[in-house]
Amino acid sequence: MGFVIKLIIGIPAICIGILLIVKSYKIVQKIGYNDWAEQHMGDGGTYTLVKIIGMLLIFLSMLGILGVIPLPF
Repeated sequence: MGFVIKLIIGIPAICIGILLIVKSYKIVQKIGYNDWAEQHMGDGGTYTLVKIIGMLLIFLSMLGILGVIPLPF
C-alpha cells in the first residue's frame, strides 16, 4: 500500500482521535455513560475511556502511517 493511501486514511483517523479527546464531554453527553467504565475507573470513567480510545486511535494511526504496523485493509 502506498504512502499516499496511508496518509489519506491516517490523517482523518488522527483528527477523529483529537476530536475524541477535545470533545469528550459533548460526546459522553450525546451517547450516555458507560456502566463498566464508571464502575472500574471511578467517577468520570466514561470521559477517561473516551479519551483513552482517542489516544489509542492517534497512536495506532501514526504507527500505520509510518509503516510500523500493517493497516488492516
